[in-house]
Amino acid sequence: MKVDPVDFLMGLLRIYSPSTKESEASNYIYKYIRSVGLGSVEQDRANNVVFRVKEGQPMIYLIGHMDTVPGELPVLFDGRTIYGRGAVDAKSALSALLHASINLRDIPCGLKFIAVTDEERLSEGMKEVLKHEERPDYAVFGEPTGYSNVAVSYKGRLLARLIFRAKPYHSSSPVPEKTAFEMMIDSIMELQNKVREVNENVNTFFDSVTAQVVKCSCGDSTNRTPAEALAYVDIRVPPRLSTYEVEKLLLKGEYSIEDRLEPFSTPPSNKLPRAFFRGIYRLTKSKANFVKKLGTCDGNVLRTYYDVPIVAYGPGDSKLSHTDEERITLDEYMTSINIIEQSIRELCKQD
Repeated sequence: MKVDPVDFLMGLLRIYSPSTKESEASNYIYKYIRSVGLGSVEQDRANNVVFRVKEGQPMIYLIGHMDTVPGELPVLFDGRTIYGRGAVDAKSALSALLHASINLRDIPCGLKFIAVTDEERLSEGMKEVLKHEERPDYAVFGEPTGYSNVAVSYKGRLLARLIFRAKPYHSSSPVPEKTAFEMMIDSIMELQNKVREVNENVNTFFDSVTAQVVKCSCGDSTNRTPAEALAYVDIRVPPRLSTYEVEKLLLKGEYSIEDRLEPFSTPPSNKLPRAFFRGIYRLTKSKANFVKKLGTCDGNVLRTYYDVPIVAYGPGDSKLSHTDEERITLDEYMTSINIIEQSIRELCKQD
């Protein structure tokens, strides 16, 4: 099969692949790489596709995710702009990493391209990769940053399930004890006060801890006080702290941790972002911007396992992620492929 980045991307966009329903997309990527006839490629138990481009040291991982948020969109290409679910987050970035990988088979470094599943949900794909692949020396994750931006920092996440229990009473009873609902409200207010203390003297939103109630429930009757109340709190953690430190500072009582992702930050002076800085400048004659992200990506999962340099890079305007307006220009998409290739070559020169 002829290597055609545009044709490949259009085919991938036409496959609707929300999290947990990626098998068709996985097969499509696998068959495309097999047809190229370079390196070795396999699918694992989580439907990830692992393309072993080159053995060697240092080992560089290029990782993109094939799943999207739910909601099908028409897939269109007008000769200038590509539209469709995943055009921004993040099938264009995945395709850019893949086609750069195909062009990089002659480098002296080790290189793997990995297309993972479930990034938009629980990152089960990335967790499966970490069970059977060796520790990388560098990792690039495909996320929409815009072709002149490189994400070097991501906040971490701590999703806590808070549980409150109290003796239930008839709703007409003038009892002095607090209900489970009142206990939940008091605890959330106390937690928010602690957050303000943790953020004292912090000047940027990125460096701040945030804690938002994202789901809560209580009660099973309209004439009895609730015996139990539940609140899910989504806590975002800047790289200045670990999730374990934040857990100790903010949480008490009965709770469980439903999800934990450590924050990460790669200094711009590190070889990996420096390589992208040079790659972007060589091809666009403009200076790269190093940006910080408030959300999370699979890079947070990798950092939880290994302390290695990580950046995120890819075409697309992140403001369009998860919206019905996902689109990317052909020029940005093709330019990003060249930038990734050039940047990885720069990285190998440094090592």
